[in-house]
Amino acid sequence: MTDEASSLTVAKLKALCVINDLPTGGKKADLVERLLESGLSRNEVGLKDAEPAVKAEQEAEEEVVFSLEDETTITPTPQPKAKAKPAVKEDDVLDAEVLDADLVFDEPDEVVEEPEVFTPVAVKRQNATTVVDMIKQPKVIAVVLVALFVGAAGWWYINSELEPFTADPLRYGDTMEYTITGGAGDRPAMMASEGFLDLVFSLFDTEEDYCRVFLDYNGRGTLAISEGTSQDLLGESSQNLLGAVRTRGAYGSNDWLAVEMTNTYDLDDLDVGRSTYSILNSGSCPDASSSPSSPGEAVLTTSRYVELREQVTMSTGFEFSATVDNKPYEGSATTFDVGGLLGSLDVFLPGVSMMLQPIELQDLFGNDVIEEGAAGERLGWRWRVVGADTLGDDKAWKISATHVDIESLCLGSATMEIWAEENNPWATQQTVDVIISNDGSLQDSCSPLSEAFGDYVLPEGELELHHAFKSTKLTRGSKVLDLGKDYSIRPRANLLAIDETLQEDWSAQEGIHPPDMSESRTHTLEKAMQCFDYIGGQASGANAALDNSGYIWRAIDDRSGTATKWNISWVAADDTAGWVLFELTGEPTSETCTFLEKGSFDEVVSYNREAIPAVANISTVEARLSDKTRYPALSGADGIYDSNGNIYAQTRLGILVAVPGDGANDLLGQLTDTSVGATTLDLSRTWSEGVWEHTFAVAVDASDGRVVGWTKLSVVEG
Repeated sequence: MTDEASSLTVAKLKALCVINDLPTGGKKADLVERLLESGLSRNEVGLKDAEPAVKAEQEAEEEVVFSLEDETTITPTPQPKAKAKPAVKEDDVLDAEVLDADLVFDEPDEVVEEPEVFTPVAVKRQNATTVVDMIKQPKVIAVVLVALFVGAAGWWYINSELEPFTADPLRYGDTMEYTITGGAGDRPAMMASEGFLDLVFSLFDTEEDYCRVFLDYNGRGTLAISEGTSQDLLGESSQNLLGAVRTRGAYGSNDWLAVEMTNTYDLDDLDVGRSTYSILNSGSCPDASSSPSSPGEAVLTTSRYVELREQVTMSTGFEFSATVDNKPYEGSATTFDVGGLLGSLDVFLPGVSMMLQPIELQDLFGNDVIEEGAAGERLGWRWRVVGADTLGDDKAWKISATHVDIESLCLGSATMEIWAEENNPWATQQTVDVIISNDGSLQDSCSPLSEAFGDYVLPEGELELHHAFKSTKLTRGSKVLDLGKDYSIRPRANLLAIDETLQEDWSAQEGIHPPDMSESRTHTLEKAMQCFDYIGGQASGANAALDNSGYIWRAIDDRSGTATKWNISWVAADDTAGWVLFELTGEPTSETCTFLEKGSFDEVVSYNREAIPAVANISTVEARLSDKTRYPALSGADGIYDSNGNIYAQTRLGILVAVPGDGANDLLGQLTDTSVGATTLDLSRTWSEGVWEHTFAVAVDASDGRVVGWTKLSVVEG
């Protein structure tokens, strides 16, 4: 096959194939090769002549003649091993579907022997009429014109018709650049209020009591599938998985093979508006029109790791740098199993995170055929192909999608419009409009179960998203992802979690708090609880509850020098609850245990001993977290532990026992079929370095040692 490119269009090459009785299928190079093999010259198929002598010899054989028997009948006269080829100027060739015509062939009067040439058919007669003479006949002209115009219309129709397709799978090395446009009319690109501020902007700690934050933004984005190297496959028996990368999981230590998917926002046009509760207007929260805004810019990068065999998200990394109102911020976060800005919502509302970037088509459509009228439902989204639409000079399928769960559970509304093209694994264009709230005001009617679900899984407030993405450049890789394949270095389950023999079922033993037993902290929870013997009169409610099957559901250790402040939260069997703050400066005595403050909780705290899981003691969990080979990110200057594995003095430790209550337990049973609570350990450290103030925090499941995630925020002081 020739490696040269023809100057003729594919349509012109196909027309030549039709004239020469050749198949018209295949790529451009196939058409050129087929025409050359049939005997056409290099010049005729749009290639430069290799040698002038060869060109001259070919031109000598290119004359095409026809015999015109009368005004209405064109009679080609075939002869062996030769083929007549009309001399057609390049500008005269139209993209056409050739009409069928009845041709009358006369037997040749004389067969002239000629040298063998590479043409399947040769047409030549003595005293034959040339093409120029032939097309001068009026009736012939009419037939040719009709054929050309009708045929050209047919070719236009065929080439403009949008073909059905299934979503193209991702490949290692795929990259798509796109634009980001925020806002819809007078609505901001993103708005979060009240409890949703913690969900979306948890990294932006601030002393201000903001009730609502608005974001407007425009910029660029880049989606990419990383292409791993042979170094990622060290120890792996098969090199066929080249392209996968190595990553760590929630249990640390062991390496997994995964696909790395990154998404970067470069927002050079960013406006941030913030509202605080209005003292003058009954504590209401002002809207965007009356809230001041600050200009800025930001770069945000999300990296998601999908494990090869099980195809689950192992971890999600998030990094950002931003300047708002001339004040710089930097931060990072790593979460396991779920992640990203809306990762926690994905637990209850799968597919919500698809709204934050151009979707991967296979995620939403699987192997369904994308064609007009097609419809389906996947990951909570109900979609329908509206029809073909024009994007610039190209056509794409336009698809409408609605998040069914958000609508049916009375949580608001979420819609997307997607434009999909066959060779692009991501949406070529996508618009997003979302309003999420748990108050049911966005729906005409809500069932009691829907209202209960919204109250349980969503914080107070609202979340809105209004933005659009549009592809500007696509680069395809060569190798399809190795999802679903096993590999020899894959860690086994029994090597990951804390052994069950190290877990203690303290609740079943009528214990009053999770076990601590730490060797790195002087004032353990066991020692702190001894102080209740010395401050009992000032903490009578707590003592009464703990003496009657109550227990500690939250405890925070805040150390400073030789003293430790403990904030202990308790719950009684009748669901009454409160807290006690005291300080411990040595071994527990009446002199070293100092009562500071106490209080009660206005909201109901659930009591449920049966739902409390068995846990490892804090000492065992701390040993895993301080292991630099298991979790290197948690040790060092920016972590919780120093290079020797000792906990930093500024680190605050907390333990939380979360259980479903009586009312919520019925709801959980209907929705998730579980009534098991959870116990988590959280550690956070704040320190200064030059003009920067840094905060690092990590959370871990105390039942099996699985790290939930960690975050770091850096901001210039003042």
